[in-house]
Amino acid sequence: MRMLTVRQPRQPWAALLVAGIKDVENRSWVTPYRGRLLIHAGLKSDADGFELMEELGVALDGPLLRGVILGSVNLVEIRQDSASPWAVPGGFHWLVTGARPAVEPMPAVEALGLRPAPAGWEQAFVA
Repeated sequence: MRMLTVRQPRQPWAALLVAGIKDVENRSWVTPYRGRLLIHAGLKSDADGFELMEELGVALDGPLLRGVILGSVNLVEIRQDSASPWAVPGGFHWLVTGARPAVEPMPAVEALGLRPAPAGWEQAFVA
């Protein structure tokens, strides 16, 4: 299991991924990794994200938590030509499926890149 801090985006991007609304994570780099990714919300918000949500008619329920593992998604493919409305032209589009919100969001330290999941991450998914 790997963890990805969603800070390019910050919030609302992480919440949109975990809710299964956003099907692409935009990155400037690729990875050979495929499989489950823990989605960690960075500490800040991004006004552009809220503007795009409004344009697309998308809404989220509840507060936008920060600094926690919100859930997980399955990274299935990386390409540069996704037709998703969430894809930013010119970047690498990490295509994700199978969004699963955490039962109990878990605090985690923000760090760049893809890294091993923190010890005890499984507890975020136990009811």
